[in-house]
Amino acid sequence: MAVAPVNKFLTVAVPVAPGTQKLYEVPTGVSSILLFAQVSNVGIGATYPTVTFWHRRESRSTGNTRDIRIIKDIQIPPNDAVVLVDGRLVLEKDAIKLDSLYINAVQTGIVTITNVQYYEPTGVATVTTLTPHGFSPNDPITMSGIAMTCPSGSGITTTIFPSPQSSFVVDSIVNSVGTSRTFTTTVGSANGIVHTYVSGGLVAPLQMEFIASILENSTS
Repeated sequence: MAVAPVNKFLTVAVPVAPGTQKLYEVPTGVSSILLFAQVSNVGIGATYPTVTFWHRRESRSTGNTRDIRIIKDIQIPPNDAVVLVDGRLVLEKDAIKLDSLYINAVQTGIVTITNVQYYEPTGVATVTTLTPHGFSPNDPITMSGIAMTCPSGSGITTTIFPSPQSSFVVDSIVNSVGTSRTFTTTVGSANGIVHTYVSGGLVAPLQMEFIASILENSTS
């Protein structure tokens, strides 16, 4: 007996963090249609960030990838948004190929992270930056590329923590605004798993937010 296709609509809504960010990957046994996607400039002040948005097709036999830019270095005016896709974009996953969507943003205020002390019971991270970060308490921020280690056997599948697809709020800073290189933020519990900072990381003011509507069609 034939199995009727099952449709599922979903919304991907994430802050745009510094660096390259994977937004979506087609699940196994699914063909997807990207119905709509846009990025909004939600920052404070007259800043003009830019974004590049692309489709990546990976060969599942060789691992080779091909990136097709849908839009490159588009500028987003203050209090405005840019529509990236307003038609239809088909995304596939089968025995031969795997499709995914990526974004990369350029904005002001990005600072390099040099250390993170994460206290798991409370979910609070104390972050130290290479240069003054310029944040005040209650400022919304994004972080990415923070490499951590955790105990073997913990079941963790990624070394990047916290997730770049989340935004956070500065709880407190050490010293004064403009000179401070240390701040605290609540990134959430890790279910009792200790995380130890290794290297890397960027932090920036929350400047952009991405939203997309996707239709997934599955016969499984």
